[in-house]
Amino acid sequence: MGFLIGTILTLFILVSLFLILLVMIQTGKGGSAGMLGGSTASQSVFGASTADVMTKTTRVAAILFIILSLTLSFLFAKKDEVLLPDSEPSIEVPADNERSPETTPSSTP
Repeated sequence: MGFLIGTILTLFILVSLFLILLVMIQTGKGGSAGMLGGSTASQSVFGASTADVMTKTTRVAAILFIILSLTLSFLFAKKDEVLLPDSEPSIEVPADNERSPETTPSSTP
């Protein structure tokens, strides 16, 4: 189970970084350049349909992000390991009538 969680967590981190990169590259609605470079550099890579390719890629990455995050939340919720125990350890204090003979005062001098 540890290998599965580690693999999904690694994929989750990679998809998260890829999604951040995609959002930073895209141009805004006003046609201004994205954060990482101008709009002409990204358009020359994919041709005239850059907006369609970037939108579809972002949509797929966002769906993968949601699926992986839900999967990780379910896997971590089903783990039996707990960080804090439910009950505190009890300390037994002997009652007054259960004292040992060494601790009871003797009546003879």
